[in-house]
Order: sequence, then structure tokens, then C-alpha cells
Amino acid sequence: MKIIKSSLELKANLNKIEDIFLIPTMGNLHEGHISLIKEAKKISKNIILTIFVNPIQFNSKNDLNSYPRTLNQDINLLKGNGVSILFTPSVKDIYPKNPNLSYKMPLISNELCGKSRKGHFKGVITIIDKLFNLIMPSYAIFGKKDYQQLYLIKRFVFETKLPINIIEAPTIRNKNNLALSSRNNLLFKNDVDKAESLYKQLKICAESISKGKKIYDAELIAKQNLIKEGWEIDYFETRRQTDLKKPSYNDLKLIILGAGFLGKVRLIDNIEFCIPRTN
Repeated sequence: MKIIKSSLELKANLNKIEDIFLIPTMGNLHEGHISLIKEAKKISKNIILTIFVNPIQFNSKNDLNSYPRTLNQDINLLKGNGVSILFTPSVKDIYPKNPNLSYKMPLISNELCGKSRKGHFKGVITIIDKLFNLIMPSYAIFGKKDYQQLYLIKRFVFETKLPINIIEAPTIRNKNNLALSSRNNLLFKNDVDKAESLYKQLKICAESISKGKKIYDAELIAKQNLIKEGWEIDYFETRRQTDLKKPSYNDLKLIILGAGFLGKVRLIDNIEFCIPRTN
């Protein structure tokens, strides 16, 4: 695995590489990231993994400053896992000038996570645009845990006609169904069990809606249960899988997305499900 810190050096190493598979990350790697590498290896042997804590997608300096940075630990985790190049640029390298994005963000970027995190997804698409144009991968992979982010990246690639295949990776969970996340490391010990209740309530809510319960009523019960567990709810909403718009009566493929705080730690999760057809 070659470690590269500058865009110029990276470009010099990309001249003869084809079928590049890009895995963008912000570091503090865990088994969820290793699962992305395993998926990548099924498609290409030329895997570039990036570690860059993107400042323009954070809404507060405290959140940016508290994000776990564990580069040496990450390097050790990646050794022998099939990554060809690890790219770890500085902020000045990626953004020598003020970041600029000509792409017009869809309105859905201001809903769900975007409602409480103004400009977050513009920051995400800005760094993805930078990395795509710098590396020009054939493939890039993103996890379904960040479902809204995945949707917006897929839409960005489609609307800008970039020749990049976006691979969707399933959410990796621990034995108690907590979605693996770098932010889990920030949880206090007594909050870990509470964190696991988010997916539990998502699952119960999806089952209730599938059995005919009204969406609003099912969501309300789930939110009340989470509040009892100590959660501060950001949102807990049912949407269509295809475009994340609010569902109509005839929509059968749905997803419930939830986000909230345990203390100062913000966690997200979701569950996809289908409502059975009735004759």
C-alpha cells in the first residue's frame, strides 16, 4: 500500500492505472470500512482509499474538532487488506482556494439531515466532486447507512453525466444491531445500549406500518419510546426509497430514516421495507 499526501503526487501515480475503485472516507476506520474494501476487491484490484476530514460539511467547529482522527491506527488496519493507494491530503491541498460548487443542489438536500445541518450536503458533494475529478475512478462505493448522502451522490453523478459506477454497500452492524459508525467511539459507555434502541424502533415502526398502522401513529410511538431512552430526536420519518419524497397511499417501497442525539453525539440509521400488496 502506497501512502500519498498530495494531489500532484497522486496524479503522477495514476497515469497508467485503469478501473480505479475509489473508497472515500473521513478516517477512524472500522469493520464497516473493511467491508467496503472487500466489496471493491470483487470488482477491481486498483483500490484507492482516501482519508480526509472535510471541514465544509461540518456545521460547527466543535463537531469538526471532536471528530476522531486516528491516522496511524487506520494505516495499521489497512495493511494487507488490498488497498493500492491511501490518499491523505491536507485541507490546503484539497481547497487551495475557497471551495466552489457549480452544481445546483436538489431541494431534498435541505430535508431530513439537511434540515438541521444547513449546507452539509453541499459540503459532501463538493468534496466528492473534487475527488471524482482528481482521481477519475470507474467505481466508487458508499454505505446505505448514510442513505440520503448515497441518494444525493447517485443523483449528482447521473445529472452531471459522470462515467462512474456508484456501488451501494449494506449497513454493517454489531451483534446488537447498532450500525457501525466512527461516531460510536464518542459515546459514553452508558449510552451504547441506548444507541442500539434506534434500529430497534426503526424495525418495530416498519413492521407496524407493514401491518396497516398509520405512518404518523407508528412514527409517534417510536419517537416517544426513543425519548424515554434518553434520545433527543432530530427526525424520524418515513419516505419513498426511490427519491426520498413523502409517500403517497400507493407507494409500497418505503424507508424510515432516523437521527438524533445521545448527549452530544449525533447518530443516524434507517430501514428499508416493502408494504405487502393487497388484492
